[in-house]
Amino acid sequence: MFFSWFKQRSRDRIKSQPFPPAWRTFVEDHLWQYPALTQAEQEKLQHSIAILVAEKNWEGCNGVQVDDLHKVAIAAQVGLMTLGLGEEYFNNVLSVLIYPSAYRATSQVASAGGLVIESQSDRLGEAWYRGPVVLSLPDVLEGAQSPNHARNLVIHEFAHQLDMLNGSSADGIPPMDSEEQAQNWIQHFRRAYQRQVQDCQSGHRPLVDCYGATNEAEFFAVLSEAFFQAPKHLAAADHDLFLSLRSYYQQDPLRWTH
Repeated sequence: MFFSWFKQRSRDRIKSQPFPPAWRTFVEDHLWQYPALTQAEQEKLQHSIAILVAEKNWEGCNGVQVDDLHKVAIAAQVGLMTLGLGEEYFNNVLSVLIYPSAYRATSQVASAGGLVIESQSDRLGEAWYRGPVVLSLPDVLEGAQSPNHARNLVIHEFAHQLDMLNGSSADGIPPMDSEEQAQNWIQHFRRAYQRQVQDCQSGHRPLVDCYGATNEAEFFAVLSEAFFQAPKHLAAADHDLFLSLRSYYQQDPLRWTH
């Protein structure tokens, strides 16, 4: 209880401080949704940025020298996706690792006979239960500056973190406010996921990028990218699913596209 009180006091102190002018200019110039936000939303976003910058351990990898504007670029996109989610600052994410480009990562898969197969692959980002989040800096900046063909690495990886608030396994079903909301989400999400898999397998145009057909966790992450980056397309393609995402995120990004 004392820890929670201390953290809240620290956050209140951060919110009371003026938002640095250089940060404000950067967000205005580099977060394409920012001009369409209300004044109250802009203020809440600034609070989120300041808290995330202060609380997370930011680490540059492979020669990246992390400066305040790199942190702001990431925190602004995280703050945008959580505008409707109350005081969500991802307490489980202790560190954010920033790479200069795609990086090589090792993964292990257990075969049916008990043999563990190790492989390497190029990745743009990762999200681990209780942190860290790993991000490629060029993709961070590209996703913030434009709709970017419905791609946004920061939103993708932090959607995984929202997904894992239910536990260590991401399954595409983040915590919901009510049983009714959860059932509505499951109904529309799973229907859309099955269609996504079928369309990707058959060569038909899918709802979102076919990486979302990998599993339900990736589908939620890719859907979240599309919801914030290309809401008009998503709403036209699957209105019921769009409404479910709007209900979960408590935002209507269609306002940004007018």
